[in-house]
Parts: sequence; structure tokens; C-alpha cells
Amino acid sequence: MELRAGRHLRRAGVGNAERGQPPPKPAARRISKLGNRRGVWSGGFAGRSRHWGCGILRDAGGFEAGVARHPGHNLTTNSTSIRASLRVICLRSTFVQRFDVVDCRGDGEPCGAGMGTRPKSVARAGLNGVVIARRVAFIAMAGCWPCAALAQDAEPSAPIVSSDSRTGDGEAEIVVTAQRRPAAERDVAASIDVLGAERLRRSNVRTFEGLARIETGMQLTAYQGETQLFIRGVGAVTFIGGFDSSISVYSDGVYLSRPSAIAPAFFDVDRVEVLKGPQGTLYGRNATAGAISLVSRGPTENWTGEASVTAGNYGNIDVMGAVGGPITSNLSFRWAVGSNNHSGYTRLYFGRSTDGGEIIRHAEDQHDVTTHLSFRWRPMADVTVDLAGDYYRADDRAVVFHFSGPGYDNSPLFKARIGMGEVGGYGSRQVSTSILPYNKPENWGVRGTVAVDLGGSTLSWTSAYRRTRPRNYDDLTNSTVLGESQFKQERAEQLTQDVILASDADGARIRYVAGLSYFRERNAIRNEFFFPFLAGYFGGQGVADCCLLKANGSTETDTWAAFGEATLPLGSKLALTLGGRYSQDRHAGTNLLDFVGFALQNDARLPPVRFRSFTPKAGLEYRPTAGALVFATAARGFKAGGYNVGSGQNTPFKPESIWSYEVGTKLDVGPTAYLRASAFHYDYSDMQVQDVDANTVLIRNAARAKIDGVEASLTARPARSLSLNLSATYLHARFSEYRTVNTKTPQLGILDLSGNPLPQAPAFKAGAGVERSFAVAGGWSVTARGDATWQDRVYFSAFKDPRATQAAYWWLKARLTLVAPGGRDRIAAFVDNLTDARVFSNISITGDLDGSRGSGVLAPPRTYGLQITRHW
Repeated sequence: MELRAGRHLRRAGVGNAERGQPPPKPAARRISKLGNRRGVWSGGFAGRSRHWGCGILRDAGGFEAGVARHPGHNLTTNSTSIRASLRVICLRSTFVQRFDVVDCRGDGEPCGAGMGTRPKSVARAGLNGVVIARRVAFIAMAGCWPCAALAQDAEPSAPIVSSDSRTGDGEAEIVVTAQRRPAAERDVAASIDVLGAERLRRSNVRTFEGLARIETGMQLTAYQGETQLFIRGVGAVTFIGGFDSSISVYSDGVYLSRPSAIAPAFFDVDRVEVLKGPQGTLYGRNATAGAISLVSRGPTENWTGEASVTAGNYGNIDVMGAVGGPITSNLSFRWAVGSNNHSGYTRLYFGRSTDGGEIIRHAEDQHDVTTHLSFRWRPMADVTVDLAGDYYRADDRAVVFHFSGPGYDNSPLFKARIGMGEVGGYGSRQVSTSILPYNKPENWGVRGTVAVDLGGSTLSWTSAYRRTRPRNYDDLTNSTVLGESQFKQERAEQLTQDVILASDADGARIRYVAGLSYFRERNAIRNEFFFPFLAGYFGGQGVADCCLLKANGSTETDTWAAFGEATLPLGSKLALTLGGRYSQDRHAGTNLLDFVGFALQNDARLPPVRFRSFTPKAGLEYRPTAGALVFATAARGFKAGGYNVGSGQNTPFKPESIWSYEVGTKLDVGPTAYLRASAFHYDYSDMQVQDVDANTVLIRNAARAKIDGVEASLTARPARSLSLNLSATYLHARFSEYRTVNTKTPQLGILDLSGNPLPQAPAFKAGAGVERSFAVAGGWSVTARGDATWQDRVYFSAFKDPRATQAAYWWLKARLTLVAPGGRDRIAAFVDNLTDARVFSNISITGDLDGSRGSGVLAPPRTYGLQITRHW
């Protein structure tokens, strides 16, 4: 085949073929120029610029090259041209800008049949530049197993994926970017869990909170519109708005600074990457416990789409639709829209009407809408421009306090007040109230990324702006007579700038990433509590002149950072990783604590304060065989310091830091099983501890802790139609130094909490999943899956308070999916929380004015339904 003209051969990829998405980052070095060659194409493929695939190209000198195969193209290979000495090359990209076939068979005759399913699209390529076979060195990556399968005379019509490119349960290997450069999960020398869209769907994970049901190392709760995260016992307990998380969450490479922005970002997700352990080098501030990367489905270079409708109990109706495809030859898009709706899980009891009937409303419902729109433009072969925007809005009563117990019951005035009405029970999904709560958040953001392929590395610049506006109002009383209400609002705006230079997946002997980062945030915060019962005692008339506690303020944050990490080979099997990050944070703001009708306790301008930090990392990775990896790392992470807004505390709290030491392995156990295991030790210092002092929150660097743990997971496919996964996490997370006063029992004096377990750190958590597929009549198939998780007792307070704990429990879920011939149409029945377990995911002890009671959040009850999905 004679290939002519054309200046560039675009980069190619295979990782997302099964999802109909454009190729990921290049697995091999870029071909910048290709000379006019005469050769034979041993398979057919569509050669327009948006098609890509695997095939065998042999030039006149006998050189043969593999090119990634698009699943829609049925290649008819000529096995006689495939020799043992075949050099397989994966070109991760679309092929060429112009492509014509002059001589398909090398016999001087025009092209005709036998060139695969679409011979007419194989076009003139005239590839100017260097000779393919002799002037450019290519390296095949692990992700290019379709080419290897083709070289082994695979059935042309069968999916060309070898066992080496799969996880143990048969799901295709996923290329991840959690380490700021593309790599297969099994090649990452770190503890990382990757949950692809298919795994999330099969395990019926429809919300961000649902991740904790299948992730044994994670604890997660939704508290008054905010997502509270813990990984391996490290996280942040928050009571009021404005506090930062200890886990960095990114959406398509953009840091989500507000905890209230995390759950809405879980939409049209392609995969979730959970990187465990401190990530101070690559992610910097607020990555003490780890980092989570949400990767959305991107624009497609072929026309694709999907539509899904879910109907279930509690009036559940969820709809989602997406479409994507080419606008021009070098511009593609994807647009996704979804809405989630269900009635309330919790009954609000307002008392009885004049005829004696109960007055019932509902809360903990959901009514929201989300949309994502993204574009991908390739103005040149080596330049990619991504533009995206997202919008989220909700109008419901999703926020509600569930009451776990009477707590310390230390406010006679409050007890007398709520006793005037009907007081609700404890641990119940029926809450007594006199007001209707509301939840009205609105978030949106835009981002742009320009990536330039430099040949063996990629330089990218990402700029993003986000606005996050959570707003909710709720009753803290649990009585039909109002005793206390809460209003909570943030108005946050953030700007991020990131410039990153990263080596390609396996394109260089030294793997590296380096970058510069800037983050700016301005946030106005309102936390307001109204105590109407005090007005009667002190003569006030209501909000205007009495009994409104304002814990408000604003924050200004500016962060600059420079970071780098490199992995250097120390032989054929051993490699050394060194990295570091220098960060500088600037914080300022305002602080207001005003108890209207009593005293203005604080009204201050918080002067600028700066914190500097260096977070290094060192690691070794050893690969004794092709299917084994052993690694050891030492790394430091930190959480930024700052001001405690909405309190009487005008002095800043310092950053907290953690040193992590970890050893782990990733190992193929036979041809169909994959084992991951790690053991770790954390030294945690200057912990930022939140305490409720009387009726305000204090943040102090008051504690040290040590965490020892072991994690293991196994995925396996013992039979073609059977897959299973097992995982377990053991934690010994305890305070090693913490002396403080429990303000609920001041008569006990200073307490030594050394040895107490860290909040949200169960000693043991294990999970298992089993899936079986079988064929039925007419080409249909059925897949049945069940998941089970067991969690040990967990405490929510540093005091190991029996008033704030959740006993051990099981969480069970199941899904049955009927798949139509061709796999485009699916009908699934599902059930979550099969036993309807009543589980508190968070409990806090309230302030003294309202009796120091236990209040928190219950995990969702049993839900079930039917989901119909169509792909095209």
C-alpha cells in the first residue's frame, strides 16, 4: 500500500473504545513525520480523521506495525503476514488528516474488496516526513493489548482484548490520571481504587454517598448539604459552613474547594479514582487523607448517545440523556442532562388538626437538575483544546436532622420549651417540627484546558472558575413547638490555574510530572441559629431584637505552589521515585459572632496570615515479573491552616501534617485473578480539632495521632460467566496525644484522650460482590449481581462518647440486568439497603442552649426500582 501526502499522524488510543469515547493519552511516542512508503495493509479500517483502530502495516522492507482497532471495524487480517518478529506499535489517536489507498495489495492493482468492512474510507495518506520503520522508535504500552491479540490470529469479529489488559473480574483495564499523568492502574505504585462507569452501574452506585457502600477504606456522610469524607480514618468533622475537607476532590482536573460542591459533581461520570494516603506532592493542600478524582464522559468523535429512565419507591423518577459526536472534522462535543426526583424518606409531624388527624409533610426528598456541556477541538494534530461547563440546581427539603438521643439534657429552659409540644422519638425517621425546611443550592462552573503534545511529554494549562452557593434552612427542635432553627449559606467563588508538564504513559525512560498551581477563593459564610424560646424569658420580640445567634464571616484564600515528581529506573526491575511540593497559603477574612439581644461577642477584621509548607515523597517500586509490582513509599501531606470564621477565635489555627509510610503489592494470581494489598503507618501531628464550646465551635491544633492499617482486595473471574471481588480494611487509628476538657462535663476537668479511636475510623470493614451472567433465548442475556458490606462499630466523637456512635451493621444490595442482543438496550431491577438497616452515618452533640442532644444523619432506607437504558 502506498501512502502519500498529509503532514501529521495523530495520536491514537484504545482505552475508552468500549465506551465510544475518544482515545486517551498516547501510549507510545508520537510520530511527528512519516515518509512516503510502499507497503501492504493486512487489514481494513476506516481512515477518516475521526476513526482509529488496530491493524498490521508492513512496508516494503518487511517492517510491520500494529495500529489500534476501533471495535466498530471488522478487520480481516492476513495471518501469513504476521510473523513472530512483529513489532507492535500502538498509535493512540485518530490516524491521519488525509488518507487514500493507492495500492492495497502491493500488486499495482486498484483497491477493492477484501479490505475490511469499509474499504472506501481508506484514503490517500501521503505521509511526509521520516520513514516509519527506520527513523522513529516506538514503544508499545500495556494498554495496547488489542494489537497483541490481533497478532495472535484473534477472531476478527471478537473483542480484541487479552487477559493482561483486564482486571481480575474481566473488566477492561482503565487508564487513570490520578498521578497527573496517564498510566494503567496496575502500573501505579500507590494504593488506588478505580471504579469505572460499568462497575458503578453494576453495583448500583447512583450517588457520591454510595461510594462508601463499596469502598472499605472510606467513610462518607452528607451533612446539611455538605459531603464529609474520611479515608483510612483521616478526615474532617465539620459542624458549620466554611471549613475545608481533608481530602482533595477534583472534577475533571479542577479542585472542588467547597464540600457542598462534591456530591453534585457526581454526574455523567466515566470513572472515579480514589488515591489513598497523603498526596501532598501532587495535590498539595487539603490532601491529608488522599485525593479523589471524578472524570466525566467527554466528547466523542463518533455519534453516540444514551437515555435512561429510573422509577422506584418513594416516587423515584430519575431521567438522564446524553448525546455526543463530531461538529466538524476537528471539533466534537458531548451534552448530558439529568434530573433526580424522589419523595421524602423522613416524615415531618406537625401535630394534629382540629379533627384529630395527623398533619404530615415529608423531608429528605430530592428534586434537582444537572447539565454538563463539553467541547474538544483539535486545531492542529498536536494540540487539543477542551472547553466545558456545568450547572446544578436543587429545590427540595433534602436537609433534615435525625435525633439519636437526649444527649446530656443540660438545658432546662429548652426542655421546658419543647415540652409545650409533642416531642419526637429518637433514632426514627419521623421528626416532630413546626417549620418546613428547605434546600436550595446552585452551583456552576466553566473550565478550559489546552494540551500540547511535545513528543514524549505533554504540556497542559487548565483554567477554571466555579461558583458554589449552598443555602438551606432547618429545624433543630424535634418538637411541634419551635425551639431552635438553623440557616446556613455560603457564597463561594474560586479561580484555579494549573500548568503541568507530564511524560506520556510509557514514552520515556524517566517518568515525570512537574507543574505550577494557583488557587484563589472568596467565600461569604452565614451560620445563623434562632432560639425563639429565649425571647419570652428576656422580653424580646423575635429575630429583629433577640435571640438570633449569628456565626458569620468571610474568608479570602490565595495559594501558590510548585511541584515535581520523577521515577528513575535503577535497572530493569527496580525504580526510584522522588518528588516534592512547595506551597504558600495566604488567608484573611472577617469574623462575626453576635447574639442579637444579648451581646456582640466578636466583630473583627482578620489580618493576612501566611503558611509555607514543603511536602516531599520518596518511593521504590520493584517488578519481579510482568504481572507483579511491589512498592514502598514515604510521603508527607498537609491541610492548610486558616481562620475559624463565625466564632470568637481571631487567632489562626496552624496547618496539620501527616507522614505516611506504606508498603504494598499488586499481583496477578493466575490468569484470571488480581490481588492488591498494602500495610501502612501514619504519624499525624497538629490535628485541627473542632470542639463545640458552649454554643460556638473552636478549632485548635490540639492532638497527635497514629494510624496503623492493612488493606487487601481481590478481583477474580473463576469462570467466564462468573466474577467476584473481595476487599477488607483493618484500622488501628487512635489519638497518641490529646488532653482537653469535655465542655459537656466540665466537672471532670482535663481528660486524657490518648488511646481513644479517631472519629469515623471503624476497626474493620469488609465487602464482597459476586456477579453471574448467562445467556437466554433470542440472543438476550441476564446478569445478576449482589454486594454486601459489613462495618464495625464507629465513634463520631473524640471522647468515645456512647451518645455518638453507630453499632456494627450489614449493608446489602442486589441488581438483575436483562441485556438485549447487541448490548444497546438494558432493563435492570435493583434494591439498595436490602434489609432496611437504620444506620447513622454521622452524629454530633449540639450546643448547650438546646440541651446538648445527639443529632445527625441517617443513611438512606431501603430503595428499589427499575431502570431502562438505551445506548446508541
